[in-house]
Amino acid sequence: MSEIQNKAVALLTQNEGDLFSQPPHARGTLFLRRALELYFALGGDDTTATDLIEEGMQTPRLRVEAAVANVMMEVAAVSHLNDIDMVQAAYNRLDAELKAPGLLR
Repeated sequence: MSEIQNKAVALLTQNEGDLFSQPPHARGTLFLRRALELYFALGGDDTTATDLIEEGMQTPRLRVEAAVANVMMEVAAVSHLNDIDMVQAAYNRLDAELKAPGLLR
């Protein structure tokens, strides 16, 4: 795993306990919440969000590694368009949270 992934897992474990004891759908729910935060931060609207959810329920399920790659590519595009270094943004959040838990929530 990369250093940034190790830090993220350390922070999640610090806040939530053992990640392996959680069912996969629990992480999916948390991920969807974070994805929606980004979607709305980018100006997304309720109607389109609902349409996308309905469309997503009708499409074949990807393997996790393919879905992760797709997410990372979109995060890179959003970061580029907003002149944000996505890795530096993650490090800043992780470093701040590991030093003072709950500070950035």
